[in-house]
Amino acid sequence: MKIRKTRSDKRETYVYHFDDGTSMELKPGVDGVTEADIKRLHALDDAEVYNNIKNMKPPMTEMEKQMKKEWEEAHPGEEYPKKWNLSIDGYFDDMGIELDKTQFAESFATYDEDPMDSVIEDVKAQLSFLTKKQLEVLWLVKVEGYSETEAAEKLGTSIANVCKHLKKAEERISEKK
Repeated sequence: MKIRKTRSDKRETYVYHFDDGTSMELKPGVDGVTEADIKRLHALDDAEVYNNIKNMKPPMTEMEKQMKKEWEEAHPGEEYPKKWNLSIDGYFDDMGIELDKTQFAESFATYDEDPMDSVIEDVKAQLSFLTKKQLEVLWLVKVEGYSETEAAEKLGTSIANVCKHLKKAEERISEKK
């Protein structure tokens, strides 16, 4: 779980860390990787960090607030623990319940399809008729938020060329609606 953003002075490249402890560094201009790719990967990481921190500890329920108050009364002068163990064992042990947890393990082990998967597939299908250059320009300008001038610099082409590809992409999209 990622809980720290990459420092701004380390964002020229993107380092992907694998579970086995190895890593791979992506650099613009190598193997077809663009600066926009690097920027997008860091943006995705930033969103993951935000969501991980936000969801790390959900707001306390009334029962949890009461338990905290009782704990603080029983432990004067100590700080209430901020880290939470969200395990099934800890939850049911605290309640004094013996439980066969295999049913929970099975329900958590199943994968429910992400509803966004179908939306992403629809968008891909709808944009499949665009050329690679049109997709690049559309992505940089409409998704990444670059100006036409910045997109031209990123792609190493003229502003007029970027405008032409953007206009053509928008026309083709509106034709397909």
